[in-house]
Amino acid sequence: MIQPILPMLATSAQPFDSDEYFFEVKWDGVRALAAADQGQWRLWGRQLASYDGRYPELEVLRRLPAGTVVDGELVVFQDGRPDLHAILRRHQLVHPTRIRHASAQVPVHYLLFDILYHRGRSLMQEPWQRRRAVLADVVATIDDRQLAFSAALAGPSQDVLARVVAQGHEGIMAKHRSSRYLPGQRSATWRKIKPVQVLPCVIIGYTPSAQGIGSLLVASAHQGPLRYVGRVSTGLGEQLKRDLGESLARRRRPQPVVDCRRSALWVEPNLYCQVRLLTGSGRGQLRSLCFVGLLKTPT
Repeated sequence: MIQPILPMLATSAQPFDSDEYFFEVKWDGVRALAAADQGQWRLWGRQLASYDGRYPELEVLRRLPAGTVVDGELVVFQDGRPDLHAILRRHQLVHPTRIRHASAQVPVHYLLFDILYHRGRSLMQEPWQRRRAVLADVVATIDDRQLAFSAALAGPSQDVLARVVAQGHEGIMAKHRSSRYLPGQRSATWRKIKPVQVLPCVIIGYTPSAQGIGSLLVASAHQGPLRYVGRVSTGLGEQLKRDLGESLARRRRPQPVVDCRRSALWVEPNLYCQVRLLTGSGRGQLRSLCFVGLLKTPT
């Protein structure tokens, strides 16, 4: 059996267009590599952690040609959209009985986007475009619904990004047609592109710390009625933490102004800020929040 290989990593980028790059969906799931040889298969993650036994529904991986290693993303679909919360709940299961039940009730799909070895021969020095052609043939030959080929997407990057985000994905990947596979390395020949915007929010709570505050809990009406959208802990300077700690302590209220199940100290919703964000979770909450600035001086 081929030994586990570290995954290649991408750099972050803004939307761009180049004839040398192709786009594909950035799948919202758990990164995993798999190997098959002599009727046996194994699955592992970013830090070479073994995922063997967690996903029995991927027994189809035995049918990969002997001496094959593939790279992809484990995804759970809910209503046709990738559900990160669902795959993370699956991923945390360790009891065999619960795993078997979950594999029937909440099956994962393995979205394949690269192939590192094929029939015992390394393809890592082959151009990405060549590897993709081999992978497409392998997936088509197996023809099983648990395995899917992550197809390239055509069009200008801004249009492709808008389209896949509207479908519930977190962004797109741009990959150079001649890129080699570099295990464990981060390379600009692979670029992850996510939508970025600045959102006006109201502070509804905070977690305290020795500096004044540790994080802010914010809500926004960007998708209709005011609702909780996330916790902000980055972008807060030490002086601002002290100032906000004093200001928010004077705004305390017993309950959050909107539904929020997090543990925090709640405040009256009359202090506004701007938050830079990437993609949403599909449930109204936002990920990768960063504090930009206050829209009102704390008093």
